[in-house]
Amino acid sequence: MTSLVSIYLTLAKLFSSLSLSAFGGGNTILPTLEQVAVGKYHWLTSEQFVDCFSLSKAGPGPTTLIVELIGIKATGFLGNHFVVHAAIVGAIISIFAIFIPSSIVLLVAAHFWEKWRGAPWQVAIEKALMPITCGLILAATYTVAKTAIADWITGVMAFIALMLLLYTKLNPVLIMVIAGVVSWLVIK
Repeated sequence: MTSLVSIYLTLAKLFSSLSLSAFGGGNTILPTLEQVAVGKYHWLTSEQFVDCFSLSKAGPGPTTLIVELIGIKATGFLGNHFVVHAAIVGAIISIFAIFIPSSIVLLVAAHFWEKWRGAPWQVAIEKALMPITCGLILAATYTVAKTAIADWITGVMAFIALMLLLYTKLNPVLIMVIAGVVSWLVIK
């Protein structure tokens, strides 16, 4: 049981710290999240990480809900058995840890941010955060793409999805369904 408590504490510490660095949204923490969840703790494989990311994007809510799935995977499988109550506790700890710290900081910062709107240092910080956030989002894209784009077929599918998202008003869920059917028919 001690190892389970240790995993709970690790989830809380990891997701709390990531919560405070998620400038630009949940996608920006994906590279670090993959390095830790896959590389350091081995809670998931790279393929499982991409699957969890895809599920978190398909459902309602923010991308950071991937932590719920990681929490389930990290705590729910003890030996060869799935332990439901352990997985539920892992999911709850993960969700609270990713949302509460940044929410508290945001509430405090918003109060002062408006008070000092237009100050030279405040404008400089906003301008600096924009390109950094773009870099974080691109790093997240690379993190998912290096596993998801496994061959020329998946590369073409990713390119077509990108073009459809950029140049049409198709619903992303429809694009995902079509990609799923094409994958089932072509890749099997």
